[in-house]
Order: sequence, then C-alpha cells, then structure tokens
Amino acid sequence: MWLMLNSFHLFLSLASSINPPPPTHSPCPSGYISWYLNCYKLVEEAATWDAAQTACAKAGGNLASIDMSYDQAFVAGVVLQGKADAWIGLKRKVQNGSYMWTDGWPVFFTQWGPGEPSNLEGEGCVSMHASYFFHGTWNDTKCSDPKPYICKISKDFLWPS
Repeated sequence: MWLMLNSFHLFLSLASSINPPPPTHSPCPSGYISWYLNCYKLVEEAATWDAAQTACAKAGGNLASIDMSYDQAFVAGVVLQGKADAWIGLKRKVQNGSYMWTDGWPVFFTQWGPGEPSNLEGEGCVSMHASYFFHGTWNDTKCSDPKPYICKISKDFLWPS
C-alpha cells in the first residue's frame, strides 16, 4: 500500500511538472477560417460587389475564387453556412462576356444554378446562393445589389507574425 501511494504521489508530481503544449497558431488573420493554402471569411455586412472587393483587397486578399469542387463544398458549407447569398470573386468582363476571377485564377470550375448564368443586362457579378434548394450554386446578378461577401487570403501572401 505504501509503495502504491508513493508511486501515485511521484506520478502526480511528475505529471504536474509537465508543461502543456503551446496553443496552435492559426496561419490566418483573426476571424478567418483556414482551408488548405487559403483563409476564408464571411463578412455579413452587405456591400456592393465593388465595395466588397475593395474591402477584401484592403485585408490582403480578394473576393473568394473557387477553383475546385472541394473548395466549393468548403465555402458553401463551412463559410456560407446558409446564412445569406454572398458575393464571390467572379465577374463578367465587359469586353468579351467571359468570366474572370479577381485573383487571376483561370475559370475551369463552375457551380452555376439552374438557368445561370442568365447574362441579363446589368448582371455581371456572381454570388453564391444560401437558400435550401439552391445552396452553394452560383448566380450572376447586379453588381450594385448589396450582399454579404466572402473574402479569401492566400497563405502564400500572409506576413509572418
């Protein structure tokens, strides 16, 4: 019994002297969610597409580009969370009508909703649907409509803290 008690006390004293590991440091700025090599944030304050892009650029990023299906699933499910339709970084070029991401990525993945893009006059900016039936699909809409927006910062461009 004495040996068991002494062993237990020795264990407690050793265990209490072990420091816990330091908290993990997120590679993303406060409020952003890390996903692969990028940081994402849903900004719930509504803005026009241009104002949203300007705000994302001031934070060191762009409106979110989505280049693969798993990025699409992450942004739709984790970032957007069905809260409200939100701007992403896809915009139609006036010159030739093709779409371009704000960060320069080529457009080789799309998730258009039914009948989209409609390319109606005045609709050239793209938002992601949050509604139940069209959740995560894309819609071309008027750039002047205020909406929440999703910013994306590439971890390659983050300054060390």
